[in-house]
Amino acid sequence: MDKKITRKTLLNKRKEIPLEKKVIFDKEISKQIINSDYFKNADQVLVFASSESEFDTRYIIERCRFLYKRVFYPVCIDNAGTMEFMKVESVGDLQYGMYNILEPKPTCKKYVPKENDIVIVPALSVDKNGNRIGYGKGYYDRFLKDFNGVSICPCYEEMATDTLPTDENDIKVNIIVTQNQLKEVIL
Repeated sequence: MDKKITRKTLLNKRKEIPLEKKVIFDKEISKQIINSDYFKNADQVLVFASSESEFDTRYIIERCRFLYKRVFYPVCIDNAGTMEFMKVESVGDLQYGMYNILEPKPTCKKYVPKENDIVIVPALSVDKNGNRIGYGKGYYDRFLKDFNGVSICPCYEEMATDTLPTDENDIKVNIIVTQNQLKEVIL
């Protein structure tokens, strides 16, 4: 199946998840991530600013703040898929950037990789092999190519599938987390 068609179908499917269910799913997924050894051992957590019907990262961010973990958000540098992460201390460090997504202000410090870093990777869907389908710009695939930490993909069980269309530029995630399970894929 074509990625564009798949992406459109998945966006519509995710929007149909009732808000009451989504809130419960977000909390369950967040609990599984927060209770994982990957999260417990990480000093730095790379997250995304949730929008619309995406998995809500606020629970993870709140837990990071409580545990004094450093939190980094992505900044889209250009339309060619270049992205970097910047340290965010508070909501005041964020502004609307490319694609009308909250991003760190230019005054924020750049991400410097450390041991045990984790990145929470957005996706419309993920398959059992760790292949994900995002929004089609390739920002996360380019970033993950050189990322040495653990990539964690939150995905609603209803959105997960057995297989997704892939190409040579797609980078698999290490961990898939649904409201029902945390599954290690590649380590």
